[in-house]
Amino acid sequence: MTITVLGCSGSYAAASQACTGFLIQSEAATVWLDAGPGTLANLQRHVGLRDLTAIVLSHEHPDHWLELPVVYSAVRYYEQRPPVPVYGTAGTLRLARALTPDLDHAFDWHVIADGDAAVIGDQQWRWSATDHYVETLACRVDSAGSSMVFSSDTGPRWQVAALGTGFDLALLESTYLADGEGHGLLHLSARQAGVQAAAAAAKRLVLTHLAPGQDREAHRRESLGAYGGPVEVAAIGDCYLI
Repeated sequence: MTITVLGCSGSYAAASQACTGFLIQSEAATVWLDAGPGTLANLQRHVGLRDLTAIVLSHEHPDHWLELPVVYSAVRYYEQRPPVPVYGTAGTLRLARALTPDLDHAFDWHVIADGDAAVIGDQQWRWSATDHYVETLACRVDSAGSSMVFSSDTGPRWQVAALGTGFDLALLESTYLADGEGHGLLHLSARQAGVQAAAAAAKRLVLTHLAPGQDREAHRRESLGAYGGPVEVAAIGDCYLI
């Protein structure tokens, strides 16, 4: 699989950046994971909307899905393709229908919840509910003997290991540094991301969802101290081959 970063700012987009979004490509599937604001333009640097096998949305917070109504217009009125399969929570579907009442003209929605699994092309997906303010689903993706995990947004009570161990790539949020822990925010610090990656025996750790203004190198160092393996901080356009 190849994972390409389309956006990685947490909560809102930093200057010249985009919110959360990733492109997951394998031999027989092209999946857009989270459609945060700004990610549609970056997606089209790599693939066209006609090339998408599916869209997967982790939860209803706007920085993770609000590009979808724009995609609706593109698919319904401009792109000659069947409705795009979308896998998302019931809460995200409710909000999407409020903005695009004729949603079924552009999307074939599959409601997902904790413990669900699906096969998308040659990719096997499995979801686990995290520790967040609304229903939020972390995901595990397996294809051709490789595996990755994406935490989406979560507090520390959810564990990456709920989706298994030995991942080739752990893509974990790192919203703030350890000095922000204990403030009641249901997000991970860089230290906590490192601890979780180590507990899940992940072979490689990539940090994402940094809040705007955070020091990227400080996040990398803090996570490295807790993890002990290779740590990278996501940037738009980065590609990870696993």
